[in-house]
Amino acid sequence: MCVRRTWGQQRFGHMDLSLYKKVIDESVGKVRRIALYGFGEPLAHPLFPDFVRYARTRLGDNVFLHFVTNGTLFDPERARNIFEAGVDQVAFSIDAPELGTLSRIRIGSQQYSVLDNLESAARLKGEYGSKLGIATVLMKSNYRLLPRLVEKAVQLELDFVVVSHVVPYHPMLVGEAVYTTASREAVEFYKSTGGRLDALAKEAIYDAMLTHHKLVSSGKQQLYIQLVEKIFEKGYSVNADIARDAVARESILRDVELYLEAAREIARNAGIEIRLPSVYADSLQRSCPYIDEKATMILRDGSVTPCMDLAYEHPAYTNLHSKIIKAVRFGNVAEESLEEIWNKPEYVKFRKTRENLSKGVPWCGDCPFATKRCWYTESNQYDCYGNDVGCNECIYSAGLAHCIL
Repeated sequence: MCVRRTWGQQRFGHMDLSLYKKVIDESVGKVRRIALYGFGEPLAHPLFPDFVRYARTRLGDNVFLHFVTNGTLFDPERARNIFEAGVDQVAFSIDAPELGTLSRIRIGSQQYSVLDNLESAARLKGEYGSKLGIATVLMKSNYRLLPRLVEKAVQLELDFVVVSHVVPYHPMLVGEAVYTTASREAVEFYKSTGGRLDALAKEAIYDAMLTHHKLVSSGKQQLYIQLVEKIFEKGYSVNADIARDAVARESILRDVELYLEAAREIARNAGIEIRLPSVYADSLQRSCPYIDEKATMILRDGSVTPCMDLAYEHPAYTNLHSKIIKAVRFGNVAEESLEEIWNKPEYVKFRKTRENLSKGVPWCGDCPFATKRCWYTESNQYDCYGNDVGCNECIYSAGLAHCIL
C-alpha cells in the first residue's frame, strides 16, 4: 500500500518549472547530489526529461543526478530520452523478479511492462555510462524471492540492489514486517530471564507502593533493579512486550537473515553493490541518512522538509502501537532561498541534535514505556529528551529501511 493513500485531503500536483529552475539556479556550486523523486512516480511529470536536462546544464558534470521509478513509464523511448538528458543513476522499485508476485504486491503493475522496461533500460545504460539498479521492499510475502531478484540483477548486469524493510502505514502491512525494532541485545537479555521480566516488573511496582504506604518491602523492587542493571551496563534497556514479540517470531527472523545473507553472497560473487537492512535494530548504532548526507527535501510546492518521512502527515504502525507522524516544515523556496532556510536557527538546531542520534534522540523499541500508552509515542511532536520533533521510532535511523539519497 502506498503511503499517499493515507494522506486524506492532501492535494497532488506537479512542481512548476520556474520554481524548479529557481532551486537549481540557487544550487550552482553548492550541491553534489540531487535526487529527482519524492512520493509518487517522477516520470508522471510531463517535463521530467527537461528537469534532468536543465539540472545537468546548469550544475555541470560534477553533480550526481538520480531518481527512483516504479518502471511503469520507463519505456525504451523515454529511457533513452532521460539517459541522453544526463541522468547518472536510475533505481527501479521492484519487489519480485516475476510478474505474478509483483502484480500482487504492486496492484496494477500487470498492466505495464515493468520487467521488460528494466531489461531494455539495462541494455541502454551502457551507451550513456549511467548506473541502473533495483530498490526493493522486503516483506513476509516476498523475502524468499530476494536471492532470485539479485540473480536477476546479475543477469541484467545491473550496478546495485538496495533492500529496505516495509514501513507499515496501515494495519494490513503490520503482518508483512519481517524485522523487530528491538535491539538484539535486548531480545537476548529478555530470553535469558526466562520470561521473568514481565512478572518481576509488576511485582516491583507493587513493592514500591507497599514501601511507600507501609514502609515495608517484599524485596521485589531490588531484585528487578539488580536484574535490569545487567542490560543497563551495556547501554541498553528492554521493552518486554516488543522483546517477547521478537522471540515469538524468532524463527522467521532467523529465516530472513539467511535469505539476506544468500542475497549478499550472490551480489558479492558478481561484484554488484548491495545495501541490506538488519533484522534487529540497535539503539546504540543509529544515524539519520539525511543528516549524514547533509540532505534536505523540497516538495512540489516549494516547502522544505528535513526528510521524506516528515514530508506529509500520515499514520504509522510500529512498536505494537499506532501513531501520527506530523509534517515538519522549515520554509518555502518560493519565498526564500534554500540557503536561507538551511541556515535558519531552528533547522540548524534540528540537524545538530541528530548528529549523534543514539545520544541525542531516544529509541522506543527498547523503552519499557513504549507499549504502555506513553504520551511521546502518540505522535512525533516531541520526545522524552525534550526534542520538539520526535525521531524516536524512525526505522530509517535504525538501518531497517534505506533512503536512496
